[in-house]
Amino acid sequence: MPTSHNKPSNKPNFLKRRSFEEGKALVDAAHIATHRLYCDTLAFWRCYSKRPCKRHRRCVGEPTGCLMRGLPSVPQAERLKAQQEVIAGGPRRMPPATHIEWFVRRTELATVVSCGSGEQTAKLLRCRNGGTRVHL
Repeated sequence: MPTSHNKPSNKPNFLKRRSFEEGKALVDAAHIATHRLYCDTLAFWRCYSKRPCKRHRRCVGEPTGCLMRGLPSVPQAERLKAQQEVIAGGPRRMPPATHIEWFVRRTELATVVSCGSGEQTAKLLRCRNGGTRVHL
């Protein structure tokens, strides 16, 4: 039996322009996916996470908060290794879902962390480090 050609396809049309809200949602999703890859690469689920993250052995909760809590304790050399691992797709070698995510993965870690929350990120890092400034 032939299929109907009137059905809308599930494939997104990338030749069509998107609204500002749709673009912002794509950028936010790319940042969250990249934060989750950093959490998985640096294995924050082992010491900072709740039960579901430990059960699945990966970040399944809120990756931005987990990354903010754990990042001050990571040395610079390990951050650079993690950045190369994230570009490669993390421990599971996941390909980027969109071109925006591909670009965000290749952005410097300090920029990725500061993009979403700006002043809140700096404030959180100052509080976690006893009031001193943290250089990402």
